[in-house]
Amino acid sequence: MLKLVILALIIVGIAVIGLSISLLIKRNGKFPNIHIEQNEALKKEGIKCASHDEEGCRGCSCEINN
Repeated sequence: MLKLVILALIIVGIAVIGLSISLLIKRNGKFPNIHIEQNEALKKEGIKCASHDEEGCRGCSCEINN
């Protein structure tokens, strides 16, 4: 059982290191912005942030960085 846990930790560690290296090597290495309000494909489909549906009840809690 301990061998399995150690093996899993090693595999996860290698994956994290690989992702870190790919972010460092990329020219503008940063995580993509996946917020619904800033996704052009979702805007075209008319999909909005779930907080906008509740806007009438308590105001919108979305942070929009345009």
